[in-house]
Amino acid sequence: MIKAAAIAVFCTAAALAQTPAVGNWTFVDGPKTTYITTTEEGGQLKAKITKVTKDGKEDPGATCGKCSDANKDKPLAGLTILWDTKKDGANYKEGKLLDPESGRLVKGAVEVLDGGKKLNVKGSVAFISKTQVWTKAQ
Repeated sequence: MIKAAAIAVFCTAAALAQTPAVGNWTFVDGPKTTYITTTEEGGQLKAKITKVTKDGKEDPGATCGKCSDANKDKPLAGLTILWDTKKDGANYKEGKLLDPESGRLVKGAVEVLDGGKKLNVKGSVAFISKTQVWTKAQ
């Protein structure tokens, strides 16, 4: 009985330690869906594209054609798009966000919404910003 209670406490603590921003996410933009995995390392949230589909079919030819650095023409699948964030409660701020559509590196922030079911991912340069809503993958 004590052993079962200890296991239950350990499992509950592990679940609570999981950051709501960590997991698998999707972003739908018309016929294109981007699948993203977020991880937390050293208090920093990182995001990597895992797959891109167009019209429901995997698009292995999707690349970062507008990138000008080492990511130029690299496949979007496997591309890190968020890093160097600073944890702020359940949210993250002051990170770097790569916008594969424009190839630009911008300031990135992530806000957890709807009890961890959605992320508001905001990229900004000076006073101009753009926000995407990523939805928790099922």
